[in-house]
Amino acid sequence: MNPAAGRRLLLGVGGLCLALGLLLVARSFWSSGTSLTTSAIDDMSALASDADVVSAPEGDASLAADDDFPAIEDSAIGDPEARTEPRTGTITVLDTIPHDTGAFTQGFELDGDRLYESTGLIGQSTLRELDPDTGDVLRSIPVDDVFAEGLTIVDGEAIQLTWTEGIAYRYDVETFELLETHTYETQGWGLCDDGDVLRMSDGTPTLQTRDIDTFELLETVEVTFNGALVERINELECVNGSVWANIWQTPLIIEIDPETGIVATVLNGAELRPDSTVDDSGAVLNGIAHDAATDTWLLTGKRWPIVYRVTIE
Repeated sequence: MNPAAGRRLLLGVGGLCLALGLLLVARSFWSSGTSLTTSAIDDMSALASDADVVSAPEGDASLAADDDFPAIEDSAIGDPEARTEPRTGTITVLDTIPHDTGAFTQGFELDGDRLYESTGLIGQSTLRELDPDTGDVLRSIPVDDVFAEGLTIVDGEAIQLTWTEGIAYRYDVETFELLETHTYETQGWGLCDDGDVLRMSDGTPTLQTRDIDTFELLETVEVTFNGALVERINELECVNGSVWANIWQTPLIIEIDPETGIVATVLNGAELRPDSTVDDSGAVLNGIAHDAATDTWLLTGKRWPIVYRVTIE
């Protein structure tokens, strides 16, 4: 071997060793870190691996089969004080109603026997009321030049977020008249009324608590699953002291303790996705509305043709 060839060989071996070393360092950093959104979602998906959605509807409401993301078994809301680790829960489909496939659902809220929806996309954003039995749009107003997001109803008023505009709109729920606006210094994703306060998500692992009247930020908590931060927290529903949330771009629904940020329950709704939406990457599960009178839930997605009435146990 001539000296030049020897030097080239040594440089090649050295470069390979350096690359392998950097790869090991990066892998160690990634697997030991605290953000690890992918890890958290993978772990939650693994937890949701043992059962199927039961009582699946037939015909147009047939469910897309996906063995990697079945639904969940065991108690979802049975006895929160007895939980020592995240639980899974069974989604039982009771009925379906039609849903406007043009609705890019961002917020979904039952107020008594009235169903409200916030839809997004600039130029297509609306605030609307739906018939909870037929899915018909009873009334709708455009929300011009913004990307509307989460929605909640508080004492006869509808509060609607915007994605990047930093504006929350407050309407009279009977007339949809705009009453006032609030500003905030983050993105707007999900919103729900937790009794004395509002809970809000912004796509990060941070769950915000805000004043119902002034929209002032009161406190924040980081949402974690087995110690890993959970990002992409989207549409929210406050129920009995817990916050239920869609995880954007996944079929997962989680229950969060808003005081600690710890994920208490994981649901996997992949089998709920209608066959007609599987080629639409934006048509993801997004929409949780709880019916307190019957303790049932309405679940839907962006541009889905179906709203499912379900129980969670």
